[in-house]
Amino acid sequence: HPFLAPPSLPLIYDLRLPPSTLTFPPTSPFSEYEYHQLMAPMHSGTPRRLRLISEDFPWSFDLDPDIDGRLAGDPTIITCLDILLSLYAALQKPLGDVEWGSADDRRRASILRARERRLRVAPTTTIYPTNILSSAPTVARSNRILRVDWLGSKIAFGGLVKDDEFARRRRLPSSEAAPETWVVKFR
Repeated sequence: HPFLAPPSLPLIYDLRLPPSTLTFPPTSPFSEYEYHQLMAPMHSGTPRRLRLISEDFPWSFDLDPDIDGRLAGDPTIITCLDILLSLYAALQKPLGDVEWGSADDRRRASILRARERRLRVAPTTTIYPTNILSSAPTVARSNRILRVDWLGSKIAFGGLVKDDEFARRRRLPSSEAAPETWVVKFR
C-alpha cells in the first residue's frame, strides 16, 4: 500500500509513540487523513500471516490473526494499521539481558542515548499498552531500556520493502518460513 512504501512514504511516524500520533506531511496527497484511515489492507494480496524483520534490529515479529486475534478492523485481512500497531507494541517491550549482552560498546552507548532522548520526549509517561489501539499513556513503570532504544536515532518509520534474499539469510536455519516477509526500514 502507498501508506507503507518508501521512498515517498506519505506519513511521518515516530515509533517511540503510538500510531495514533502519526501525521501526514502537508505535501502528501493524504494530508487530510488521520491514523484510523490506515485500516486499509496492506496490499491486494490480503495476506493472512506475515513476518516483519529489519537490518536495524535482531528480532522478527509475526502477525498472525489466528494466534493473536485482530488488532484492528476486518479479521480476514492485515491492514496498514495492524502493521504499525504490531511494530509499535513489539518495540515497547523491555530489552532483554541477552540482547544487551550481545551489543558491543558502541551499540550500548547508542541505546543509552536513545533511552535518554525517549524519556525527554515523554518524561513522565511511557506507553505500556494494555490495549494497543488506545493512545492513552500510562504512568511509566520505570526508566527501563526498551527495544525501540536499540534503533538509536533511527526512530522514524521508513516503510516496508520486499527483500527475499535478506529474508532468506535472516531466517533461522530449519525454521518455518512465514508466507510473507517484509523488511522494515527506519529513518
